[in-house]
Amino acid sequence: MAGRTTRWIRAGWRPSRDPAREPVIPPVFVSAIYTHPAMSLEREYPKVGDLKYSRENNPTLLGLEEALAELESADWALAFTSGMAALTAITVSALARGARRIAVMRLTYGSTRSLVDLLRRVSPGIEVEVAGPPWDKLLEAVARCDLAIVESMANPTLRVPPLRDVYRQARESGCMVAVDNTFATPLSHRPLESGASFSIESLTKYISGHNDVVAGSAAGNGREELERLWDVRRLLGTTLQPIEAYMAWRGMKTLEVRFERQSRSAAEVAEWLESHSKVSRVYYPGLPSHPDYNNARRELEGLYGGVVSFELRGGRRAAFKLLSSLKLIEPSPSFGGVESLISYPALASHSNLSEEERRELGITDGLLRLSVGLEDVADIVDDLARALRSV
Repeated sequence: MAGRTTRWIRAGWRPSRDPAREPVIPPVFVSAIYTHPAMSLEREYPKVGDLKYSRENNPTLLGLEEALAELESADWALAFTSGMAALTAITVSALARGARRIAVMRLTYGSTRSLVDLLRRVSPGIEVEVAGPPWDKLLEAVARCDLAIVESMANPTLRVPPLRDVYRQARESGCMVAVDNTFATPLSHRPLESGASFSIESLTKYISGHNDVVAGSAAGNGREELERLWDVRRLLGTTLQPIEAYMAWRGMKTLEVRFERQSRSAAEVAEWLESHSKVSRVYYPGLPSHPDYNNARRELEGLYGGVVSFELRGGRRAAFKLLSSLKLIEPSPSFGGVESLISYPALASHSNLSEEERRELGITDGLLRLSVGLEDVADIVDDLARALRSV
């Protein structure tokens, strides 16, 4: 049987074997509509996998999803217009099945917290528990809830929960677990293999990898779950369209070589930053100084990604001075692409949290989140060194 990398690179495309006109690369199907045989019109609703209308399915989309399922070690995968769209669909599907208690990891992407707050406002019967870290509080919340939303590597301080304990507790209490796996990618952690209900990826980040497409995905096991989520996606109108599907599919083929290189480079940058006198703290799961170093070694497969967060002595003024002094590294809110980027979480991804909670979670006024790209690591370090001299 072919290796896992070979399977996801080759999945999703079934050539016709016409020697006169056979493309090596799958074509992009831009048609909005597809002919339906008379027999298929007898069904009241379209079936998962049917081609009828591009709000529901598209051949390019189906190819991407087959490859994503291989990448995630899943029975199925669905692609969405963004990672937030995937999370929204999972949450709405759970609520439609009767879920009323939701646990959300305290340290998570700010928009995830905002989404759950929105759902609570439109449906007052929903109870939300925000917990973890500390991780024992997260486990207690999972035991009481119907759905838990966690991150395998948390934004922006890269905290790593005791994921196996989370999945075990969820099994015991009957809680579904949706894991945002964007920072770790399936190369470092595969939630479904360990017992999660859903694996969510922002394809915009590492999987597409080139800062040129916005997309997301959800993967899982079991036909019933697929049909529920597919129907929610159809009704929300958040199906990924063919051009974006093609770009995400193309980017995914080089994920392994990019993620491994970025992980190695990030480890070098993290070690260098930790030794700098103007840096008070570095967050990188591969460093022994990280608060979840032992969890990272146990839960992740030896790759810790290309994101390094670090805190400057001097707070906001020092952070802004560094941001304005960089020449190679671009200030931008994303991560996982081939270009190195840097962001300021207190005013970007976590601006919706109170100052007190940001401080409790380590999101201080001096914290910066660096996404290490594919440039020569020496050039990245030189840019940081030059900017730090101006602080």
